[in-house]
Amino acid sequence: MTVATLRLELLVTDCTTQREKRRRMRAILDKLHRHFNVSVAELDEADPRHARLAVAAIGRSRREVHETLQRVSEAIAAHPRAALLSQIITEV
Repeated sequence: MTVATLRLELLVTDCTTQREKRRRMRAILDKLHRHFNVSVAELDEADPRHARLAVAAIGRSRREVHETLQRVSEAIAAHPRAALLSQIITEV
């Protein structure tokens, strides 16, 4: 079994307050969790325009886990209200 994590840094557009950002990020996190069956958490970020996410996945093979995390990254990059700034996949 393989466990890997994905760290994403996002620029969230059209958010001026922490409350707006939390609402928007909650919707994104819930969709990722439901669609890809991964664990997703928002890391603390004080700036309402930036967000950092941590995604964890487990699978039978290294390839399967990396493909899942890559698809998560592509889904975030395609999101209209969040721009992907950076991504890092780390195998645990």
